[in-house]
Amino acid sequence: MTLGESRTYVTTTTNQWAVAFLNDAATVGYDAKIECLKLLLEQKPPSKSRLNTQLQLSSDINKRQANSIIAYVEGAVKSAKECRSNHLKLLQGKLKHTTEVIENLEKKIKAHSYYLQAVEQVNRGKKKKVPKSLKPKYPDACPRRCAHHLTLYRQAQVKLHHKKRYTHKLKQNIAHIKASPVHVNLGNKYTVEMIGSKDESYGNQICQLDLIGKELHIRVPYALEKRYGKYIQFPIRLPKHGTDNLATAWYNKQALTYRFIQKSLTEWEIHITFDVEPAPRITAPVSWGAIGVDLNPNCIGWAMADKDGNLDGFGQFKVNIQSQPKGRTEAILVDVVTDLTKLALEHKRPIVVEKLDFSDKKKRLRELNTRHNRMLSNFAYSKFLQLLLARCFKLGIQVIEVNPAYSSWIGLIKFMSMYGMNSATAAAFVLARRGMFLSERLPARTAYQETESLKHVWSYWRSVAKRVKGSSRHSFYLPRLTVYSRLRPVRSGESWDEPSSAVVNSFGELGEVGENPTGSR
Repeated sequence: MTLGESRTYVTTTTNQWAVAFLNDAATVGYDAKIECLKLLLEQKPPSKSRLNTQLQLSSDINKRQANSIIAYVEGAVKSAKECRSNHLKLLQGKLKHTTEVIENLEKKIKAHSYYLQAVEQVNRGKKKKVPKSLKPKYPDACPRRCAHHLTLYRQAQVKLHHKKRYTHKLKQNIAHIKASPVHVNLGNKYTVEMIGSKDESYGNQICQLDLIGKELHIRVPYALEKRYGKYIQFPIRLPKHGTDNLATAWYNKQALTYRFIQKSLTEWEIHITFDVEPAPRITAPVSWGAIGVDLNPNCIGWAMADKDGNLDGFGQFKVNIQSQPKGRTEAILVDVVTDLTKLALEHKRPIVVEKLDFSDKKKRLRELNTRHNRMLSNFAYSKFLQLLLARCFKLGIQVIEVNPAYSSWIGLIKFMSMYGMNSATAAAFVLARRGMFLSERLPARTAYQETESLKHVWSYWRSVAKRVKGSSRHSFYLPRLTVYSRLRPVRSGESWDEPSSAVVNSFGELGEVGENPTGSR
């Protein structure tokens, strides 16, 4: 039997006998967790078997209960070390980027100071003119055109000063994190973990579920046997969702892990975790067509490609996830995910999404403008992907993640004017075709020759993207977009009389956007 992802289902209990026992068991378990953590953080931690024996003797618990505590603490230590490593990488990335900014500022300020010195010597009559090698890096005019504001040159000096202070602070933080020991958070004190195994009876030897009688049977630690006896049992309410999956796992004797968390003085939550089989896949192979999804802060565009890679439908969902509460954002994304899965079920096609990584951009948040920072901080891509994967796993819909490199530019240049799409749906169409492993070559009227033919096609899109960067998106709606033929090296005996369009203007070859001096279409 092939198992899929783990799922956790939650229920509660208010049984007074269970609440009293869980309170005492949490106290015993928390003392054992602290002792286990101290032993694991030693320079030479003991072996797992020796650690288990030591916890049994010191906390008066059995072997299975000690194994659960050791597994929980080991997971907490591993998580703390991973978070510390990621934090160090983030700070080091910020330090590297800030150092580069400081170097560029120092070069510009130094070059501008030489220019100012040369101008002063000319004004005093020591020199006849400023050398051609010296050029101003900052204009003399104030950015706000006010007498009491700083000039751009002075602003650069102030910015350099603050960047050096920020660099010093980053170095101090990095040195402090490296010198300090690992900080491990064991979470809420009133939690009890009982980790199961498929080798144990009914998936867990110290906590067993009676699905027919709807009861839990728990093995009491030795330290509490005088008060509660050897075993304790109490009724529970089965989870509202996932009861069928729980029954399947219980019948197949899969590993069942229980975690009890205190919700109030009279109520405890019961988290039951086990592996769930994926639903049978009902979507057709990706070669028969796909649905691409492009997530933006203000809308989510989708486009459908048929088996030949041609457009078979497109649309978008208007969303507003900027500065919204967490619950509201999740509710909006749930509605969109529901509509997307309905579309995939209707057409029996897999969903293709972009695989994004914002770690590099988060290192440069201080250099971006406020609007960009707000958009990046509120961008709920990870939550959207989590909801989409969970629902598609349940419904049997295939989800394919692809690299989104140059998908927006390819959609703008190739497909926007061809199909009358907007930028979001055009990028989604590119993702759908990329998921089907279709070609992304430049259009024939846009292509140009290169001496090195073994380059990846993205290298050509990179050169085109650099030239059209800054163009108005509306200009891409004009028919038959072309790139100016002067991109290609002119050979002897050849002449270029190709017409131009909106994209040509962004190359700096023509005048206003939208002009077409030749009058051709």
